[in-house]
Amino acid sequence: MNKSVSALPLALAVGLSLAACTPAAIKNAAPSIGKTVGKLDQPAQDVLPIITSEPVAADPEKAVANYRELLALTPDPETKVEAKRRLADLQVQMEDVRGNTAESEKALHEAVKIYNELLNANPLDKKNDRVFYQLARAQQNLGEVDAAIDTLQRLADRYPDSDLTHDGHFRRAELLFLRTRYAEAEADYRRVMDLGDQTQFFEQAQYKYGWSLYKQSKYEPAIATFLDILERELPANPSHDPEAALAGVDKAQQDLAKDSLRVITLSLSTLGGGSALSDYLSRNGDPRFYPMLYAALGEALLEKQRYSDGAEAYAAFIQRYPASPLAPAFQTDVIAAYGDGGFRDVVVREKERYATTYDPAAPYWAGKTASAEVMGELRRHLEDLAKHYHALAQQNPTANKSQFVAAAGWYRRIIELYPQDPKIADINFLLGDSLLEGGRTLEAAREYAKTAYDYPVHARSGEAAYAAVLAHQKYAKEVPATERDAALRDAIALSLKLADRYTDHPQRYPVLTQTTQDLYELKDYPQAIEVAARVIQGPATIPPDLRRIAWSVTGDAQFAQDRYAEAEAAFSEELKLTAADAPQRPEIIEQLAASIYKQGEAARTADDHKLAAFHFLRVGKITPTAKIRATAEYDGAASLIALEDWAAASRVLEGFRALFPAHALSADVDKKLAVAYQKDNKPFQAADAYGRIAQRGSESIETRREALWLSATLYDEAKAAPEAARAYETYVRAYPRPLTRAIDARERLVAFARTSGDRTRLSLWLNETVTADDTAGSERSERSKSLAAKASLELGRLAAVEVRGVRLTLPVERSLPAKQKAMEHAIQWLGKAATYGYAEITTAATYELGMLYQEFGSALMASERPRNLSALEKEQYDLLLEEQAFPFEEKAIQTHETNLKRIAQGVYNDWVNKSAKALAQIAPARFGKREQGEDRYESLN
Repeated sequence: MNKSVSALPLALAVGLSLAACTPAAIKNAAPSIGKTVGKLDQPAQDVLPIITSEPVAADPEKAVANYRELLALTPDPETKVEAKRRLADLQVQMEDVRGNTAESEKALHEAVKIYNELLNANPLDKKNDRVFYQLARAQQNLGEVDAAIDTLQRLADRYPDSDLTHDGHFRRAELLFLRTRYAEAEADYRRVMDLGDQTQFFEQAQYKYGWSLYKQSKYEPAIATFLDILERELPANPSHDPEAALAGVDKAQQDLAKDSLRVITLSLSTLGGGSALSDYLSRNGDPRFYPMLYAALGEALLEKQRYSDGAEAYAAFIQRYPASPLAPAFQTDVIAAYGDGGFRDVVVREKERYATTYDPAAPYWAGKTASAEVMGELRRHLEDLAKHYHALAQQNPTANKSQFVAAAGWYRRIIELYPQDPKIADINFLLGDSLLEGGRTLEAAREYAKTAYDYPVHARSGEAAYAAVLAHQKYAKEVPATERDAALRDAIALSLKLADRYTDHPQRYPVLTQTTQDLYELKDYPQAIEVAARVIQGPATIPPDLRRIAWSVTGDAQFAQDRYAEAEAAFSEELKLTAADAPQRPEIIEQLAASIYKQGEAARTADDHKLAAFHFLRVGKITPTAKIRATAEYDGAASLIALEDWAAASRVLEGFRALFPAHALSADVDKKLAVAYQKDNKPFQAADAYGRIAQRGSESIETRREALWLSATLYDEAKAAPEAARAYETYVRAYPRPLTRAIDARERLVAFARTSGDRTRLSLWLNETVTADDTAGSERSERSKSLAAKASLELGRLAAVEVRGVRLTLPVERSLPAKQKAMEHAIQWLGKAATYGYAEITTAATYELGMLYQEFGSALMASERPRNLSALEKEQYDLLLEEQAFPFEEKAIQTHETNLKRIAQGVYNDWVNKSAKALAQIAPARFGKREQGEDRYESLN
């Protein structure tokens, strides 16, 4: 049996055992390209493939059994070796199909054992390359990856030229890659790639070689490897859009190409993004699909939400290829990337870059016409930029003037580049807004006007027309005074244009109303009145306030043309339309009053004082609260005075005083009133008026002095003694100089005191009359002297009366001093009166003095006697009194004789005669024997 078995041809035995093992049953360990491309992780690994060399039996288990039987027969060594090898191969192949089970693992361990026995038994066998190969496969299936790697290395070392060795390099690289031993995997993949067309694994090895480099952070070699794959797989002239470019790759290779591009972007992302790509291309040259690389890199970074890096990747293309036709598209990608990342400020910056770089006038186009695509994109960016700066500036209008101007620049460029744009009128309106808010008022006004009148009628035509008016009016307030008139005329022209073109505009009448005011400012009074009439005569729906303003301008314009009656009529209408509590009402009243007053002035200029007074006084009746009323009342009174209508003038002036007690014209009113009262024969009222003038500190001293004197004399004239006395006294106190008038005042004060019986005040003013003369100096006059003499005499008489009033009572030594003092006082005044040199005064004083002595002596004799005196004592007391009284009697005789002696001097009057009679009574023996006449008294001389 053994012999027969051993005699079986080995080829037949192998054929029977392997016939059932088809290539499909052998699991190919190479990773499916479709399972790895497009993933970021390392590719999944699988078992090694088996290359079948010959057919096997259809029933591998039966074949295994046959080989076991064969080996049991102890065949010849060569057959035994081949049978073991075939048995091991069948077990490995069968376990590939069965999967990982305990039985399978046992079979694989048996196969490993057999392979190792074969290698140990026949180390130099030329067919050992296959044994090593299969051993590595069995080890891999058992999970002994490191052992498989070593086995494949032994295969390469011993059989470098074997076809299985070439294949083994790929398998070993795959296992090394699985073990993350990338550097070793790199070398084996490289060896496979070096075989070129000699291996079916070139493309897989190239792909995994790139991954090995990437895994070792050898990014640039990795990039180069994957670029080679893309160079091979991408169609001619691929789109710069990665998705479109990859769509042109053969479907079987799309995943490979996609993942290659993915690894390139991963590498570049790590190296620095767009700048890294540009640096790489600068060193290594541009592949034909370089735009796609920038686009893919940008997309990859954006997928990771690295928005800034993605934008910079797109920007890197523009920086490296600024003149490329694709540059605008990449700038669009830059903008979109920053937009996705929420970088609003940067988006604005990049939109500005687009707008300036790809503007049709920019150097980029080098005289060529900008593409429709760019023009469309540019249009959007220009509007976005304009509205951005416009909105930004509006957040702080005062601080952001320059941003308004920037917005205006973008709006203007839209208008220049897209004149047929359907939104052109709106854009033009916004241009006006931004210029206005940016302080370019005149430019804004012109753009508003253009919007209103240079385009077909649109939704904002009327609004623009009104904005143009407002802007021109604002500009008129901003310009220097020398330019304001011209600016106002432009505003007026546009205002009238609005009113004529847009008759239903809601601001038509407000605009016309402002126009009347502007025309008035320009002193174009006739046209101001004409335009105001359009408002006044407009429909009833016009707001009353506008109609009021129109009447106001009409009144002002009529007034400015000296048409005061027409002005009065206009202001009256304005006042009717003004609420009682309106803040402007007082001013209107003043204007109305002024128009009436001016009519009075005109009549006065024409010397028609009656009409002038009528108009002046009409001011108070129609506008009683007007500030000019006081002046009008004053001027009305003046006109009445000119007409010599004193009673009417007085009434008006008294009314003025009652209404305007503190008015600056009060002084002149009192003067006029005083004159009117005097002319109307009313001295008391005139005196009151002059008194007020005299008290007014604003008048000159001369005026006050004269007014006070007139007040006193007029009171005197009116028989108003108390008032006159007060006025005279005030005068004397205030104006003691000049003496002439002051002495007259004192004379009247003496008279008033004498009449009233007020001895105290009489003495006061008599004393002051004497003092005034005594201190008059160079102002002393005969009148002052005469009045002083009379005052002294009267003071002496008053003193004499006082002397007589003092009775001598017991004890005499106590009452006598008072009488003596009064006596001395009287003697002093009577003596002073006699010194002035006026005969009448002197003789009267002498007579009074003689009588004073006589009466004093008589008073002594009539004095009360002490009680309880004896007859003798009484007689002695009487004798004593006679002795005391005698000197006074003698003094009286001497004094009266002094008067008699003046006869010789040619002085003879009642006082001399009275002295003679007094002497006859005192000393009848000497002077009373016969009737004595003037000739008799001359003998006394």
